[in-house]
Amino acid sequence: MSRELDNFIDLDRTFRDLSISDDEGDEAKMVRLWGLETPTRWVDLLTEPRVILLAEAGSGKTEEIRHVCRRQRRRGKPAFFLRIEHVVEDFETSFEEGSIEELEAWIASGEPGWLFLDSVDEARLRDPKDFERAIRKIGKKIERILQHAHIVITGRTEAWRPTTDLLLCRNNLRWDASAAARGDEAESQSEIAIAPKRTIKEVDKKGPFRIVTLEDLHGSQVDTFAQAKGVTDLKAFKKAVDRAEAWSFTTRPLDLAETVEFWNDHLRIGSRFDLMTSSIAKRLQERDQDRADARPISTDRIREGARLVAAAATLCQESAIRIPDGNQKAKGLPIKEVLTDWNDQDCTALLSRPIFDPGIYGTVRFHHRSVREYLTAEWLHSLLVDEGSRAKIEGLFFRKQYGIEVIVPTMRPILPWLAVLDRRTLDKVVDLAPEILFEGGDPSKLPLETRRRILRQTCEQLAQPAHGRSVMDYEAVQRFANSDLADDIRTLLDQYFGDDDITWFLLRMVFQGGIEALADRAKHFALTSRAKYTRIAAIRAVLTVGTPADAAEVRDSFVAEGPSLSREWLGELLAELPHTLEAITWLIEALECSALQDPHQVDPLKDPLSHYVNELPLALLGPLMEGLVVLLRREPIVERRHCEISQKYGWLASTAARVAMRQIEARDPAALLSPTLTALWLLPIASGYGRHDFEEIRKELPILVKGWPDLNYAVFWQSVAQERAWREREKDERLVDYWHVSIFGSYWGFDQTSFDIIAYDVANRTLPDDRLVALTLAFRLFVVGGRPRKWRERLKRLAAKEDALRSKLETLLHPPAGELAKYRK
Repeated sequence: MSRELDNFIDLDRTFRDLSISDDEGDEAKMVRLWGLETPTRWVDLLTEPRVILLAEAGSGKTEEIRHVCRRQRRRGKPAFFLRIEHVVEDFETSFEEGSIEELEAWIASGEPGWLFLDSVDEARLRDPKDFERAIRKIGKKIERILQHAHIVITGRTEAWRPTTDLLLCRNNLRWDASAAARGDEAESQSEIAIAPKRTIKEVDKKGPFRIVTLEDLHGSQVDTFAQAKGVTDLKAFKKAVDRAEAWSFTTRPLDLAETVEFWNDHLRIGSRFDLMTSSIAKRLQERDQDRADARPISTDRIREGARLVAAAATLCQESAIRIPDGNQKAKGLPIKEVLTDWNDQDCTALLSRPIFDPGIYGTVRFHHRSVREYLTAEWLHSLLVDEGSRAKIEGLFFRKQYGIEVIVPTMRPILPWLAVLDRRTLDKVVDLAPEILFEGGDPSKLPLETRRRILRQTCEQLAQPAHGRSVMDYEAVQRFANSDLADDIRTLLDQYFGDDDITWFLLRMVFQGGIEALADRAKHFALTSRAKYTRIAAIRAVLTVGTPADAAEVRDSFVAEGPSLSREWLGELLAELPHTLEAITWLIEALECSALQDPHQVDPLKDPLSHYVNELPLALLGPLMEGLVVLLRREPIVERRHCEISQKYGWLASTAARVAMRQIEARDPAALLSPTLTALWLLPIASGYGRHDFEEIRKELPILVKGWPDLNYAVFWQSVAQERAWREREKDERLVDYWHVSIFGSYWGFDQTSFDIIAYDVANRTLPDDRLVALTLAFRLFVVGGRPRKWRERLKRLAAKEDALRSKLETLLHPPAGELAKYRK
């Protein structure tokens, strides 16, 4: 990762394949493969004979392979981590994990082993030929074990020569696929089964080598990392990142560490402009001092080079930048034609900085499009030295068409940044198309009077019947939102209170900007508006800037509007619903009054409800389940006996299943009470009947129930009670056989290990019919267990105490001729 990251944080990183195209030469184009059914992880790569891992600085590749190597060693497998740059000079000192003695023992053993080689770029620092020498030396050293070796080589993208390096590795780190198939056909088939599909042409071009890159951090990986680095309020941190549009600064461990460090120090995320300038400055630095000493280049020169490359990529509309390595036919912007006075060493130094990411194979691209756009604006701003240059530069952005001045579409993304840097450009944009300032850049850096003027103009445009829609973009609102506009927003809300588009637009500014001074206006619209999106924005604003009392007032008022409460609005109100008994009571009432879900649309209530259940303290799951079961059994039901689940509230089955899973996983005693037991009786009937789809949970619940013997036992007898109650209501036959219990599906199940407890029930259940049910189940376990003599004798002793039991056991032991075969199975 980085020497700044003291301890390894396991993020379960995923990878993307890089695939060679049909173009020949070192600049062979590669494309990232999309659409894999499952992400590629280390468990997949470790089955591959050869892997090349290419990633930019700060992505965490070195720490990843070191950690995987250590994990393999802890499992008792031969695994070694070597520094390629030390191999040529002294092979023995190149080991960071393992030793030369262990390596030689592995070679002699003939067992499978793993070799992790880091890294290509480090090896080339002292001498470009050192990588070649190292690979030849390693290949010769482990020649006897190559067929059993799994080798992973890492490097920065720009340091890897797509054709010559691959050919070097294929020739010196040979692996024969046909020999592997002959030697271990079963293992080969297993590896093929779990590896992503690759074409014959791909395999031929890469030989045994699978070339991958690390995917960006995302989702739970960001959460795990942030918490490990000391973020205590993860929700607040993510909200701040979202408002600052800083997700692009969280995609690599090094960047995320810097963002987290800033948050921990200041409990805020800087403005978009501050984040951009700070990030660019850091990404243009060489963080490895050895590499910096080997390829010295001034800060000013590296920044100027980055600007020129960004401008060229923007003006040529070509995002790929070719590394200085051979084939002139390859696609991409040739960097030597942009930086004409730079030598190959300086070009490589620039492209090695973490401001660039791997693009197509043999190329790089800017880490994020916004970085390229900002650097282009910065370069253009540096050229605005006189009227002549200004006229030429403005000609890139503004042109006249049929007598009307228009903006060149391809240069439009650059304008918001240039407007921040240059006042005259700003004035021109405000006069011509102020909405552009919402589309990028950092409007919070614009002068207050300018922002006030733009806000008024925007509302006037929105009030027109055929207004433009660019300002309606979600991110655009948060770029412009700031508390110093509170008075203006209040005035505009009063002026346009009847215009849903404008009130929605302004209330989103309140929400995104966290403008507390407008909490009263937000609450007013949350209580009174009937426009779908206006009320959503108002609810979000109240939950963000209002008091807990404000939020409670909005919730209570909303429920009082029932029945047929909007599922969209209810979903929004769950975002900040407290974890209290009062809130649970409110939630059940709101769910009872909620409108029916359109089966042809995504349910806007599903995810918020699931998130609330996942966050709820364990002590409150029992009361929630109690309310859910009442609704699940509310008449009218789908069908008597076969599916006794509510027609209207059956959609809550998946929520009840989630609650039950949490209770079971925590071994919550409340799971053994009637509400959860009833739910676990209902759920398999609902899912088995095809009424409600919760496939993943449905697969897990039977395993969880059977894995907790006390619960498994309780669910069985709850099912017995429910089946008997139905039979008594319908004046049907008595329930005396276990196989008549839950004939429409169940989560419970027994094996021979349960014989003792069921045999105990034969003698001790209160109801005579329950004792008969227990006897039939105990007999089934006796049969499954191989009919042990001592179990037979025990059943006879238990049955001897009661005529009904004795008669039943006699029938089971000596069934009528037609039943004999069935019972002997």
